[in-house]
Amino acid sequence: MRVSQRLLITVKRADVRIIPKQPIYEIPSLSSITYKDLPDPKFGNKTYHVPMTKFKHWPVYPKIQGSRRQTEIKRVQGDVVQLSKDLLKLNPNLIIAKVNTTAGYINIKGDVTEEIKQYFNRELK
Repeated sequence: MRVSQRLLITVKRADVRIIPKQPIYEIPSLSSITYKDLPDPKFGNKTYHVPMTKFKHWPVYPKIQGSRRQTEIKRVQGDVVQLSKDLLKLNPNLIIAKVNTTAGYINIKGDVTEEIKQYFNRELK
């Protein structure tokens, strides 16, 4: 479109309003934010959940393969690594064999199913 003289006169006569600038939102610095300001108040502290089965049992099972005995914790939702660290704080003698963050399970060497179920009854209920 070519600019004509008539169009320029129309634009000059138009009632042009100037919109005042709104203050720009400023992002706070990281040093001023605490973990309590974050959306999840449990951030970094028990960010996992182990749901009970439909029969109201914990999903903690003994796993026996030949002469090897392990305890398997299944259905872990959330931070599986944090749960394994909490279990090690509970009993430093535990040996974590495998932590699968994708499938949400933990394998522990030895048969410690009752000890872990008692821990879940105390802490997770």
